Amino acid sequence: MPYDVETITALASGSIVVRDILTVKGKTLGGSAAEFVYWNGEDNIAVNVVPLGETTPVSRNMVGGGTLLDVPQIVDAIGLEARSVAFGLDHISDAAGGPMDMVYGNNVRVARVEMHRALFDPATWNLVAAPHLMFAGRVDGASVNDAAAGGEGGLSLEAVASAIDLTRTNPAMESDEQQRRRDGDRFRRHGDTAGQVDTWWGQSKS
Repeated sequence: MPYDVETITALASGSIVVRDILTVKGKTLGGSAAEFVYWNGEDNIAVNVVPLGETTPVSRNMVGGGTLLDVPQIVDAIGLEARSVAFGLDHISDAAGGPMDMVYGNNVRVARVEMHRALFDPATWNLVAAPHLMFAGRVDGASVNDAAAGGEGGLSLEAVASAIDLTRTNPAMESDEQQRRRDGDRFRRHGDTAGQVDTWWGQSKS
């Protein structure tokens, strides 16, 4: 993906701090919109990001302090392959708005997911540029790994890339009944019998 001049300069300097931002657009159990934003930084801060398909930045309140624990390598490639990724989240805290509350206290089934990557100047801790969108898709599942004593557990949030939307097929049948739903359109009224009619081309019917 093309980068802005500020990002290219910062990458070339070799002196940057990289942080990832995960946004999940779910719903409350009552059906109201609920946005959950976690990042692998220490504090809770607000950052402007540009959502998928938009050009105007929006402010998102990010919850840090160990909420986003693991971000997989994001492969940026040409094609329609619906790639899946798994984000590692905190499974210890059950605080309102935390990852466990997001999954079990709200509805994030097939919720939209975005992952932005932010670059910070270590001298000032200011953003080098607007965070870059690295992944967009939807929730494909979640699971909790309760590790044995001495082991490491976690909450895994699986997401599938937006390319999955391009693989959907239209369940509607090309029939007269289906066509009539469009304000009584009868374009296919002969569709069921057309194959039974003999058509004579270039000769007289005998």
